[in-house]
Parts: sequence; C-alpha cells; structure tokens
Amino acid sequence: PLLRLACYQIIGSCLFYNPLLELQELEKRGVTQQVMTEWTKDAAKMEKWLPRKLTVLGMASIFHLPTSSLPQSVASQLPQIMASAVEMCENMYDDAEKKEDEEDDVLEEEEEEVDNEDEDGYGEDEDVTSETEEAYMDALNKLSGTGDISNFLVGEDWDQDGDDLDDDYTSPIDDIDQLIFLSETLTSAFQKEPEAYKQVQAALPPNVVASCQKVFAAAETQRAQIAQVKLTNAQAK
Repeated sequence: PLLRLACYQIIGSCLFYNPLLELQELEKRGVTQQVMTEWTKDAAKMEKWLPRKLTVLGMASIFHLPTSSLPQSVASQLPQIMASAVEMCENMYDDAEKKEDEEDDVLEEEEEEVDNEDEDGYGEDEDVTSETEEAYMDALNKLSGTGDISNFLVGEDWDQDGDDLDDDYTSPIDDIDQLIFLSETLTSAFQKEPEAYKQVQAALPPNVVASCQKVFAAAETQRAQIAQVKLTNAQAK
C-alpha cells in the first residue's frame, strides 16, 4: 500500500537523521516491534528507488548505535534488519548493473543504425529525413495551444500525468552511495562490538552472509571508482 510505503520513507529518513531519537519516539508510541516486523516483511516488495534507498539508509543507521542503547524489540530483530538492508542493497546494485548493461546495448544498436544509414545513403531525388524528425513534426502537428507547444519544445514532461515523479525525485541523499554507507556502517559496528555482532552474524542464513560479502566487495569497487574520478578531475584542473 502506498500509505505504508510513505510511512517507511518517513521512518527511514528520521532514522538516517537521528536513529536514537527516532527509536525513542517509536518506543513512546509502543509501535517499535510492529513497525520493524512489518518493514522487514514489506521491504522485499518495494520496487521504486526512493523507498528502497531510504530503507537501506534508515535500517543501516540503526547499527550506528551501541547495542546496549537499543530497545529490546529492535535488538531482538537485528539479524532480520541486517538481512533486509543487505538484500535490498544487493538488489539495488544488481538492478543498476542491469540497467547499465541495457543502456550499453541500446547505445550499440543506435550506433549500428547510424552506421547502416551512412552506408545506405540517400537517392538524388530523396529528401534527407529521419525517423526522429518525422516523429517531431508529427507531434508538433498534433499539438494545440501555445502552452503545450512551448512545453514540448523545452523538453518538459507535457504528456505525463505525474505517476513517475518518484523517478525524477532529487534530494541531498542522492550524493550518498547506499552500498558504501551500509558497508562502512556494518564494518564499524562489527569493529566496535565484535562479540555482539558475531551472534548477529551467526543468526544470518548462509545466503545473506554471501550477500553481505557481495555488497562489501561492490562497495570497495565503488570506492575505488570514486577515488579514480576525483584523481582524474584533480589532474584536469
């Protein structure tokens, strides 16, 4: 349900901002265990990028806190919370890789089409047109009113009804890489309380442990890529 997803986004944002304060507020209302139980269940059904990212950031932020400061209702669910955050982060990483591969395939197809057009050429009595130009002119002919035309020309989503606003959402968390955030948070938690998190790890299924290793490796690759980009930019200045 959309309302429940919206609630998870708010809770995730609050946990990311101040995990201790948000858990205290949930405890005051006596809903901590219910929220965490339902959140971990519903996490697997999330499809849009924003709710998933806020879920990873929010759940991961819980591991910033000492286990001694956690409510019992949260401490008892640490394995489930960790599993949800890790699996969601892994799915987001896989989706991003898949999207990148698809975009590469589309680019290759477009380049092949351009090459074929260049080879075929045009006859002396043919107008030099393209499918893009024809679609553009057809759209202009169908539009009515200066408002629609101006919106179309400047590239606004004049034909959208707002269903995909989530995809265009921007916020300060755009600059936060959930892979790196989760891996650094869990690494720090294990270093600070090794005994407590050995017990958490022991309660994780083998597939989640494997997902953890995959996320950590992907985060390391991401860090290396970011460092390389920064180095290249610095050298270019």
